[in-house]
Amino acid sequence: MRQKGPKGKGAWEKVFRAVGEAKPRLGKVAVGVSGGADSVVLAEALWRWGARPMVWHFDHRWRGRKGAADARWVKAWAKKRGLKVVLGRAKKEGRTGEGEARDLRWDFFSRAAKSSGVKQLWLAHQADDQAETVLMQLLRGAGPDGLAGMSMRASRGRIEVVRPLLGVGREEVRKAATEAGLSWREDKTNMDQKGWRSRIRNSVLPYLAKKYGRDVRGALCRAAEILAGEKEYWEKEVGRLVGHPDVRDWRQKPVAWQRRAIRGWLVRLGQRGANLFEIEGVRKLLEGGKTACWQFKGGRVERSGNKLFWRREMGRIAKAGNR
Repeated sequence: MRQKGPKGKGAWEKVFRAVGEAKPRLGKVAVGVSGGADSVVLAEALWRWGARPMVWHFDHRWRGRKGAADARWVKAWAKKRGLKVVLGRAKKEGRTGEGEARDLRWDFFSRAAKSSGVKQLWLAHQADDQAETVLMQLLRGAGPDGLAGMSMRASRGRIEVVRPLLGVGREEVRKAATEAGLSWREDKTNMDQKGWRSRIRNSVLPYLAKKYGRDVRGALCRAAEILAGEKEYWEKEVGRLVGHPDVRDWRQKPVAWQRRAIRGWLVRLGQRGANLFEIEGVRKLLEGGKTACWQFKGGRVERSGNKLFWRREMGRIAKAGNR
């Protein structure tokens, strides 16, 4: 192992230790690198630990020439360390919604993983990102799973996602980059007010901290940690979910168990992000009666012979009148 670690104490030591505790593989792994301080620090720490991660960079084409310059910078950075780079870019130029941008980036990651055989992806989300995510989920009306935020380790399809920096703040990461002698690229779109996350980061959280007089980001991260433990408990409590659940069994369970099981079952089928209205729609199928199906965007859940089935087809999104 290379292990060019820090000799003294400081932010870089904290980052380097966090990456080491996540146990970097020496085989086929990848790291998402935007060129920003967070991702550069993570990639550098992985490299110094002896891993040779493949560097994946996606250009959303929001920033024209500057975005293209970021891609060239990342490619040059990786070349100096002998690391292979895979570049991706959106088909259309111009700003999209944050959700669409996230989906495009994950589509790129999935294609890159399939073509390269990589099964583990390291991402540089840190504590401030976690706090922003939890607050955004709260404002969306998310349930406990959404409020648990991002996990240190999670599965996304066939990819294991590792986020070792969730316990490190944004300013600490930048300090670590300086201590390690690293440079990085600045994305000014992170400071504008067009995106929802940008407004949360630059306006809402500072306002709450000022009015509340406490560390709001830290409180949100602690709440996420508590709810992550709850999520882990419920996953064990619900247990293995079969492909076609028997409504007679699920009907006897408490409401909280039913909601968890339905959400987990839908995720297993590839139907992520179901909201409370949709979960309750499926719960009605457990009760029996005339209602025998519930429509989603892209398919529907049917009850047939006391079992639930997922039918993949394009259909209308369920509305209150369909219940």
